[in-house]
Amino acid sequence: MNENENDTGEDTEPEETDVFETPEIEKTQEMVDAEYFAPEAEKKSVPEEIFDWIEIFSSALLTVILLFTFIFRLVTVQGPSMEHTLHGGEKAYGDATSDNLIISNLFYTPKRGDIVVIQVPNPTFSTPIIKRVIATEGQVIDFDFEKWEVIIYENEEAYQNGNGRILDEPYVNHEPGRHMDSGSIGDSLPVVVEEGKIFVMGDNRNHSSDSRDWRIGQVDVRNIVGRALLRVFPFNKFGALNSHDN
Repeated sequence: MNENENDTGEDTEPEETDVFETPEIEKTQEMVDAEYFAPEAEKKSVPEEIFDWIEIFSSALLTVILLFTFIFRLVTVQGPSMEHTLHGGEKAYGDATSDNLIISNLFYTPKRGDIVVIQVPNPTFSTPIIKRVIATEGQVIDFDFEKWEVIIYENEEAYQNGNGRILDEPYVNHEPGRHMDSGSIGDSLPVVVEEGKIFVMGDNRNHSSDSRDWRIGQVDVRNIVGRALLRVFPFNKFGALNSHDN
């Protein structure tokens, strides 16, 4: 009889075996000992949990203090000289509606269009002022006060050759029907920016004490407290303050 036939004479399929069956692994004595002697995870007490959170908070607070001591500073805009770019509130020293900015002087080199905070070495200005960089050392600056135009020449040779360009200043608060205020430089144009100095103006040109004012004049770069990087308040105006270099 065929070995695949049962006693009734019918063919039967050979019985299949599971060739993929995983053999059971025997535990060695070392494995048993490791399981037996493994320490259970320690559950911290409430005081320990509180101490851990205090430690985390203290470290974070210390980091913030160090950052705002050596790298960043928080300043409040005062006065109307940078309207409508920045709001300085209704009072001379700012109020609850004033813009608050983060500034930094770390590895900073001034360039045209930057908004900077300056400490003026003149007792008339007891607090730092905030202005925009218009020209840097070696550049020549000229004005058409009637047309509200600022003309920049990269150097004195460019001025002699008439190779200047009118700045595109969308941030300026123009006053139709009025000339731009010439301050005390009207009779001393053009102005050559001295080495190590910058020429600054407020965006609200007719309501700004800046480099057109003899009390401020050209600003020594060592008197720059920092460049404005970020507006942090009011929250609805939160964002980076971009330069307008053109």
